[in-house]
Amino acid sequence: MIVALLAAALTFAPTNGSVGAAVVAHASHLAPNTAYTLVWHTGAARWNAHDGKFFGITAPDVTRTLTGGTSDAGGTLALRFRVPEDFGYIHDVELQANGTAAATQGFTVIPRLTISPASGPLGTRITVTMTGVGYRFYQAVWHLMYDGAQTGWLSAITTHGTARVSIPATGAVGMHTLQAFEGPGQPYLNEAQSPNYQPLIPTVIASRFRVTPGAVVLPHAPLAQLPVRGHSPLAAATGPSIVTSFASGAVGSPVTLIGHGFAPVTQLALEWETNVGNDISGNGWTARLRPLATVTSDRNGAFAYRFPTPDDLGGDHRIVAHALAPDAPQTATTYNIVASVVGFTASAHAGDPVTIHLKGGGWGETGNIYTVVIDNAYFGYACGFNSQGDITMNIRAPGQAGWHFVDLYPAIYNGKIGGPGSPREGSDVNGSYFLLPMLNVVDHPGERIAPFHLAMRVLP
Repeated sequence: MIVALLAAALTFAPTNGSVGAAVVAHASHLAPNTAYTLVWHTGAARWNAHDGKFFGITAPDVTRTLTGGTSDAGGTLALRFRVPEDFGYIHDVELQANGTAAATQGFTVIPRLTISPASGPLGTRITVTMTGVGYRFYQAVWHLMYDGAQTGWLSAITTHGTARVSIPATGAVGMHTLQAFEGPGQPYLNEAQSPNYQPLIPTVIASRFRVTPGAVVLPHAPLAQLPVRGHSPLAAATGPSIVTSFASGAVGSPVTLIGHGFAPVTQLALEWETNVGNDISGNGWTARLRPLATVTSDRNGAFAYRFPTPDDLGGDHRIVAHALAPDAPQTATTYNIVASVVGFTASAHAGDPVTIHLKGGGWGETGNIYTVVIDNAYFGYACGFNSQGDITMNIRAPGQAGWHFVDLYPAIYNGKIGGPGSPREGSDVNGSYFLLPMLNVVDHPGERIAPFHLAMRVLP
């Protein structure tokens, strides 16, 4: 008589859950008294952005071991684990013995939204945390709404499924609703009727915040919101080298270029590289060197040249030093210009002109625009490439007297959509991620671009 061997089986209780939830994995029909490991499959997601261009997302498959144990004499095994902090949606989970899969089952990580605190006066910074954000095309974007307005979008590609953002409490005293909707381009309100609907995934996630009476919480001054200026790495020990005293700075901030290893008492040309062009003409952009200064090395072949950070595009710029002789070899270093708010109308009467003025706007598809959010409602965007990093926005003051909050966020101007789940590789489907405020700024692809939080008082 031939006895049929039952295939190993793996089940979960519960079959789905949010990050941190306790889960029991039950396995049966295993080899008795055998060591097994529970292996979790996920994506090593990252933005595909380089050379000022945006190409979407890449996410090769990777694994991690959750836990392990030994089957009993009857070939059964129970393993306990907590849902790891990871991307949301379905994950393959394997029960392996000696690296070979004995059983496979899917587990769905459910997106979850929480806020902290739950109440506070006008201007209180509300920390919104969303876990279980996905990385595939229809899962990577969740739109945050404040009352009836779209604030911006949450993504978690580089933060591995967890998005954490901070927005101001706005509106009248009382309850206000925050909610998040999935959607690659705009909030998709009837997800349950879409071909991409997954019954286990909520179509909307919501929370509530109470604005209480009390003193208004105002943001720090724009200057205090600038990123800390890091120091440049040490110059080379031998041969000509140049280095800046700071690795980055806002337009106008002082910086010193320090040179070593040059020929003694020699005139040197210093040049600054920038990008010239725009995204509209179809001609793209080109890099150009511009004169910065002429210096003379001392008898030890060293020099120090102090200058204000040039009024130029944000992002990395090469600085080049070379002797004045034709075809002299060049020595280069890189300096980064960060964006800064140099002007803002902090008070006005209803309907009066309001100016928001920035320097250091970038040039590539991921760095050339800032988006504006007023009272947690997306207002529009501005680009600084054609104006060599200068962004001057002229709008009108809101109609209601009192405090209003203006937030500036980085975004992605344009690009190609590629990666897991993309319906048409290399296309800009539905506008997708473009021109919308990226609230989780640490997840912004390419450049590290700081947000700015401003407050305006509309006078009675």
